[in-house]
Amino acid sequence: MDRLIVTHGLSSFCLGLVFPYTAIHLADRPGVGTGGVALFYGAAGIANLTVALLLTAGVLKLPRVTLGVLGTVLWFCGYLGLPFVGSHPATLAAGVAIGCGQGGFLAAIVPLVNSLVTAEERRKVFARRYAVLNATLAAGSLVAGALTLILPRSVIPYFFVANAVGILPLTIAILTAGRHARAAEEKAEETDEGSALPMGALARTVMPAALVQLAVFLFGFSQFEATAPLVSERLMDMGLFMVSLMLVVNVLVIVSLQGRITQLLENRPEIDGLRIAVGLWTVGYVVAGAMAFLPYGFRLSGLLVYAVLFALGECAYSCSFHPWLISLVPDRELTRANALANSMMGVGNFAGPSIGVALAVSGQAPVVWFGLALCCTTITVGTGLLARRRGATRPAEAAVQGPG
Repeated sequence: MDRLIVTHGLSSFCLGLVFPYTAIHLADRPGVGTGGVALFYGAAGIANLTVALLLTAGVLKLPRVTLGVLGTVLWFCGYLGLPFVGSHPATLAAGVAIGCGQGGFLAAIVPLVNSLVTAEERRKVFARRYAVLNATLAAGSLVAGALTLILPRSVIPYFFVANAVGILPLTIAILTAGRHARAAEEKAEETDEGSALPMGALARTVMPAALVQLAVFLFGFSQFEATAPLVSERLMDMGLFMVSLMLVVNVLVIVSLQGRITQLLENRPEIDGLRIAVGLWTVGYVVAGAMAFLPYGFRLSGLLVYAVLFALGECAYSCSFHPWLISLVPDRELTRANALANSMMGVGNFAGPSIGVALAVSGQAPVVWFGLALCCTTITVGTGLLARRRGATRPAEAAVQGPG
């Protein structure tokens, strides 16, 4: 398990190297330009969503280890080709390879990790994995930024080669863990009764988690990554330094407090952790919106408080969502369930920034922050209703099953 998390962290660090520069690199390439940038991201997003839906529907059936390895190999091929693309067809091919690779890998990694841990370890392991991925992604971005300050712009293509090579240790780790994962998968197939769930039954079972995933990426993660930098610079008169400062604060809070937050939530239902996460984001939006009316120092403080509260919410989310998703379905259906949740994540990441941009058209930062707070309040109420519904159904299930 440790090897899997460490190598995933290494690949995340290497992804951080290219994270800020992918669009810049493609726009500078002859024969690609800004149109190619839109083509690349659109192709990657659609390919990711297509793979997720094919897995969810059961059309694409692969063991989780095979799916994870295939995903990393496609990721490797796509990023290794990016430094050399010189036309829209080549850009399209790279985007499809990366999107398909990401869709397959993300669908496989959660079931794979779950097969290697006990139920008691689940929350801590997923929380630790989340903290490692955040820290390494941020570190990679900071290293890339430092290198571009001291080296010529021509260094950027080498970042893509490093990112491609950085996925290979994770491929090896998946293969190494494959023996244990296959044993757990075979045991689950022996103990689980019945055939695979029909698509409709699976969708009904997993839809609450899928909708929560869609909501938190629509109104949470995508807003921190896209809307917050835009609003802080253009509507709150902050410099570009604020974007980096908010990211650093966010990562420091996650790395230092993830373990403590996980301990505090350990004995509470996972849905409570999700409700707390979105509640913290709501408070962060309200603080940022209230401070937006005040002088510069208050606006800066409000954004930093928002970054801290958002990070605390991420800590609650990371130790709650995947354990909750895992609890909803038999192990044999976890890859399909996780693929459905990932498809909602992709939609949320794609559509979320447009919500923030639409609010920003008002030209008033408070409108953006309070509008997002209203959206998150709706999610908090919805997760509360889910919690009560699950609490009401469990006694009924126990009565049907009877004692013992």
